[in-house]
Amino acid sequence: MEEGFLAFVESNMTGTGMQALRLAHDRGLGIAFLTSDLGKYDADPDAARTIRDLAGEIVTCDTNSPEALEKALRNLPGPVRGIMTVMEYFVPVVAATASRMGLPGLDPGAAAAARDKGRSRSVCHDHGVPVPRFRFVGALDQLDAALDEVGLPCVIKPVDESASIGVTLCRTREQAYERMRELAGSRTNSKGQPRTPGGLVEECLFGPEVSVETFSHGGRTVVLGVTDKLLGPVPHFVELGHTFPSGLPPERSRAAADVAVAALAALGFDYGPAHVEVKLTARGPVLIEVNARAGGDFVPDLVRHATGVGLLEQTIVASTGGTPQLRPSRHGGAAIRFLTGSTGVVAALPDTTVLEHFPSVVAFRVKAVPGQRTSPAANSHERLGYVLTSAGTAHEAALDADAAAAQLALTYEAS
Repeated sequence: MEEGFLAFVESNMTGTGMQALRLAHDRGLGIAFLTSDLGKYDADPDAARTIRDLAGEIVTCDTNSPEALEKALRNLPGPVRGIMTVMEYFVPVVAATASRMGLPGLDPGAAAAARDKGRSRSVCHDHGVPVPRFRFVGALDQLDAALDEVGLPCVIKPVDESASIGVTLCRTREQAYERMRELAGSRTNSKGQPRTPGGLVEECLFGPEVSVETFSHGGRTVVLGVTDKLLGPVPHFVELGHTFPSGLPPERSRAAADVAVAALAALGFDYGPAHVEVKLTARGPVLIEVNARAGGDFVPDLVRHATGVGLLEQTIVASTGGTPQLRPSRHGGAAIRFLTGSTGVVAALPDTTVLEHFPSVVAFRVKAVPGQRTSPAANSHERLGYVLTSAGTAHEAALDADAAAAQLALTYEAS
């Protein structure tokens, strides 16, 4: 094992989180896992077991405090080679801690600006990056003026969530007031972090949405590709699938990538992976948001299967002082489709052995259990599983993912 620790601050319980721990362990790195409460990971026994098995040091501390993180890291029984997180909520505190300790990391100002969707909007707008019409509303008495300026329908969202949590299409003022009343009365986000009450009121954009996967290091930003998104029905914006690389004409993909790179430059983004969401409208590509980390929803797996570039692996390399290798070694395609529920009680799970008839399937999971009450997903955490495919082209992968996912329907109790 290599000398010293790579520190992970919190984690999601599936996808990139546990993968990153395994990849670091496979590279022979000592792992320190920092969390405010290890018990919360017991909600997913596989995740809890992975953390306890792979982390040489598990430290409980205030993971919202750079001072507390620095103190914990300096008390480890060995040098700290790097610090990282795969969780959107902890990007700023990790950037600040890395800066305090002289470790590789994202500029703290860029991390803070990217994390706050309102601030990110303002900075990008001021630098000429196309963004929706928007206003931050901190109190209900500000909402009418914002709606007069932005118009209806509009999208109302918190500035500090992830996974589509709280993002809602509002067609009427009554709906807008109902949604904003909740945000204006909330002083913490879904992770219990302090927040300024209120939320963004944004122009509703029409058109397909894509994400741009990038990696910044050594003064340059590499665009690894554009991902096509499949969004669920409004009023929510749940992501039901991804296909990489995009099937768009090259000029449209380049236009989306140009907006993403311009947004990163405006924010001063200088290090690591980014997942930048862009809406393709009649007036051209428009920035939705900048996520200052690798994409969730297994997007790094799609990129790896299609190009050979492991975003998580290269993040670990960069975080421990190495030079990431970002040149594609193959040219294929990959896709993922997520499983969602209906309103009712699950009676039986699908027979997953049917997936043996789909050679392109490389990973799948069904999270539902019999007796579980489900409803259509309102955010990404409410999805019930996935199927991931890899093929010679993105189109083939997408067709196979759609066909395989159709075989994984749940059976419900008769109402």
